[in-house]
Amino acid sequence: IDLEPDFSYSTAYVADGHVLFDVPSYEPYGKLSGNSRDEIVAGARVDVAPYKKDAADFVLWKPSTDDQPGWESPWGFGRPGWHLECSAMSHKHLGANFDIHGGGRDLIFPHHENEVAQTCAADPESGFARMWMHNGYLSVDGEKMSKSLGNFHTVRDLLEDWPGEALRFALLTAQYRQPLDFTFDLLKQAKASLDRFYNALAQSAEPAAGPVPDDVLAALNDDLNSPQAISIMHSLADGVFRGEKGAGAALRGAGAVMGLLQSSAKEWFQGGDDDEAG
Repeated sequence: IDLEPDFSYSTAYVADGHVLFDVPSYEPYGKLSGNSRDEIVAGARVDVAPYKKDAADFVLWKPSTDDQPGWESPWGFGRPGWHLECSAMSHKHLGANFDIHGGGRDLIFPHHENEVAQTCAADPESGFARMWMHNGYLSVDGEKMSKSLGNFHTVRDLLEDWPGEALRFALLTAQYRQPLDFTFDLLKQAKASLDRFYNALAQSAEPAAGPVPDDVLAALNDDLNSPQAISIMHSLADGVFRGEKGAGAALRGAGAVMGLLQSSAKEWFQGGDDDEAG
């Protein structure tokens, strides 16, 4: 996506102790989310403060009370806006241009849209992030994951009953932009698939990993299509069971690029219970 403006400046203004970004002055606003500015504002919850010139304008700097974090500035004691904090951190640690910016789909607007606008307006030569990766929502047993519902699991707790590869495999079963419903049945299915792969490796006469298969690389190069890569791994396991030469080495090579099949079959089955865990 070409997010750079066709002109060399945008504007900000001071109002009621705030410094606000003048969204209409930044022509490409909305390109990241694929909507026009008017459509975005109409369909989003925006803070329509009386001191704003435009409903879409957002805060770059805001006043702080004595009990809030703040610094002295030309506009008084205050602190940067949420969006500006992220632009400042990325510029300090990654520079004006970097490869990947990630986050949840819920951050596309307004947070990431505003990050782009203020960063590219401040530095017209900046392209900011070259690629945006927005992950789908994670639910637990069909419900939105939240602290208030108490329906979340920490990795530390899950690792008491499940191999780490099973957790990784479960998360890879959905392409990262798609929603994922996390359940213990999903973990059981993930472990069962890994048991199958390790059984195939145990039957293979090829102990070393081969090159990553081309079709696995093609799947991962297609916006990290991990479900397709897993499907190919199942086909490779089928090949091992049929006695196809090279299938075992290809399966382990595919596992290597996916962060899977990192143990020997003996270690895998000795390290865990073949029965259902949890």
